[in-house]
Amino acid sequence: MPAGRGGALCLAFLFDLALGEPPERWHPVCWMGRLVSAAERPFTSRTGFGGLKRAGGAAAAVALPLATYVAVDRVARMLPRPVRFLFEAACIWTALAARSLYDGAAGVERGLSQGIEEGRRQVARLVGRDTGGLDGAGVARAAVESVAENTNDGVVAPMFYASIGGAPLALAYKMVNTLDSMVGYRHEPYRDFGWGPARLDDLAGYLPARVTAAAVVAAAPLTGARPLRAARAWRRDAGRHESPNAGVCESAFAGALGVRLGGDDNYGGAVRERAVMGAGYREPGPGDIAAAARLMLAAAAAVLAAALALSRLCAWPAGSGLRGGGDG
Repeated sequence: MPAGRGGALCLAFLFDLALGEPPERWHPVCWMGRLVSAAERPFTSRTGFGGLKRAGGAAAAVALPLATYVAVDRVARMLPRPVRFLFEAACIWTALAARSLYDGAAGVERGLSQGIEEGRRQVARLVGRDTGGLDGAGVARAAVESVAENTNDGVVAPMFYASIGGAPLALAYKMVNTLDSMVGYRHEPYRDFGWGPARLDDLAGYLPARVTAAAVVAAAPLTGARPLRAARAWRRDAGRHESPNAGVCESAFAGALGVRLGGDDNYGGAVRERAVMGAGYREPGPGDIAAAARLMLAAAAAVLAAALALSRLCAWPAGSGLRGGGDG
């Protein structure tokens, strides 16, 4: 990773921690959402035509991230070098969600302290499941699961792709993730159109999810969590999850915090059976929400430190003054 890219990633992370996400009118993810809505509407507004919907979804899954990459790359190339650096940092910042995730988790914890109804209302902002019937442990579990999964989707994966391809690749990944979050469902009207975006999101998140779990193991001691237990739960439970990526993140968090995640959830009145992550551990409580948020930040810092170290390592030979060939 070039040294300048590492600096832009570091500045972007600091922007995110200090400022949170930018206003909606300036947020690229909101613009992405409008593009996704325009692309899916002609297909999902009709019944039948399953094959055509799958083809349309697959085309959108390729075209929209590619267009995002090309657009950001071309703008960056037109800018003078100092301005380009700030542009890259600002774009990567918009792909990160560590501050908003931390604030959302804190809101659920505060809500539970005020009563179960407020806890349910706060956690409904983070998850797609029905929250009206959740008890205190259910609210805490939903919040911890959201932090675990979004540590990958909203923090580590954008960092991972920014370290490889800068802002263009980070925002291209964000488009993939936005597509999946909007249309990657197994129910109508998205069952066929969303198939391609959901598969691409699984593929794009595969390596970052493993980086996330590894970062959780590495960073666990910084927050008082248990690294060996995290590694054991990751190895034992991740493969049981229906998602190839969410299970990796949730199992690492479950082991690190010593809590039980997963199990049955209600979505739109239908019960979805999910594998248990951290079987044998206790149910999560309000304090585990804050612990998960701290672990998320520690894992993000570990990934950033690794990216910066790689940046320095890649830059070292050019600036070291060492040359081969002996004394001449």
